[in-house]
Amino acid sequence: MSNSVDLVLKNSRLILETGIVRGGLAVKDGSIVMIATDNHLPQGDEVIDVGGKIVMPGLIDAHTHIHDPTMLEHEDFTTGSQAAAGGGVTTVIDMPLTNQMDTMNAIDRHIKEGEEQSIVDFSFYVGMMNTENWGIIPSVIQKGIVGFKAFTCEPYQTNNGVITRLLSETSESGGHITIHAEDQGILDEFRKDMMKDWDAPISHSLSRPNQAEQLAVRQMISIAKETNGHLHVAHISTKQGLHEVERGKLDGVMLTTEVCPHHLVFNRDEMNRLGSKSKMNPPLRTKEDRAALWSGLLRGVIDITVSDHAPCPIEKKDAGKADIREAWSGVDGTQIILRVLLSEGINKNRLSWQKLLRVASRNPARLFGLYPLKGVLQIGSHADFVIVDPTREEKLTAEMMFSKCGWTLYEDMTMKGVPVATYVRGNKVFENNQCLVKKGYGKFVSSPAIIDK
Repeated sequence: MSNSVDLVLKNSRLILETGIVRGGLAVKDGSIVMIATDNHLPQGDEVIDVGGKIVMPGLIDAHTHIHDPTMLEHEDFTTGSQAAAGGGVTTVIDMPLTNQMDTMNAIDRHIKEGEEQSIVDFSFYVGMMNTENWGIIPSVIQKGIVGFKAFTCEPYQTNNGVITRLLSETSESGGHITIHAEDQGILDEFRKDMMKDWDAPISHSLSRPNQAEQLAVRQMISIAKETNGHLHVAHISTKQGLHEVERGKLDGVMLTTEVCPHHLVFNRDEMNRLGSKSKMNPPLRTKEDRAALWSGLLRGVIDITVSDHAPCPIEKKDAGKADIREAWSGVDGTQIILRVLLSEGINKNRLSWQKLLRVASRNPARLFGLYPLKGVLQIGSHADFVIVDPTREEKLTAEMMFSKCGWTLYEDMTMKGVPVATYVRGNKVFENNQCLVKKGYGKFVSSPAIIDK
């Protein structure tokens, strides 16, 4: 290595897989080339004294809805990636919202639009998967895209036969199937009550009971066990669903799951106060469910944290002010997720720094075949990291949100722990509530672990 590098960070507390160490790191050509104590770091073209703050791998938000070509009034790669950078997220995994992403032309177009607009790196899911498109799986995986989305319920419901095919195909080719797991039969039955006078916000949660998630998760795990495919359960939200996941893992099923910040912060008793902004699927649950999710996160039953970022123009939320059934289902989250994990996790002793590293960065990288290129601070990895002030308090407001939609479910909440600067491949993309690079800096990242097979 030459005497000079592009960037040196010093006087920091680095969150490594082996623990927290004091020192710094050096970056050259977008990658980490040295991790050392301050007195052993090389000269750098730019040297930053972090002042003892935390430096951790950038988050990988593995469940976002930020660029649907037919719904760009909700979000797009530019605004969605700015929100991500403002939350310490350095890679987003985009997911179809309403528009199908299941042809090679659509995939190539999505890559092109992302590389023209995003300021953070990205990959994405293919879907929604159904009986007509499951055959695309091998060619998509060869392109380095390893995630496929399916539903057990409307509006993109597919049957157990197709899900069996999907899991069988991924067991042959690699990759994983992510399933939104709620049983449609239970939803249909409980929705009948909504057809009467259930117009208050909390009725949305009551119409989608815990048992809908529990039954669907159990069925999906049973299929995964027989096919040896990798099942990833999207946005687990109930203690019953979590129990099924834990049992499946103990039974040796190739199984992972995720949790969203809104399910870790809010409960359904707050829905009438929060109003139509609090509508999402799966819905907010009870305080008991929320406690079970924190326990599952700490114990490793839940593998990753994600945002399920899917906001909308405020008019679509306000349409449900008098009747929750009329509101759009979806909330913001990618700019919030690290703040929640710091404030409600680290600072309330629900999480350790090592657990935070695993669920927010390393495990998502492994799930998408990006580790150790991303998700970790080590020599040879991309210089994707976030500088965190764990003791700083911050009041969340709509004005600080980069999302195109300009509102947040977390309005006026004060959280302790702030991402103060975000770097992608060694370049600072966010600091002091400002995005610092032009759109198009972000790159599509394929899975080398899959391509090299």
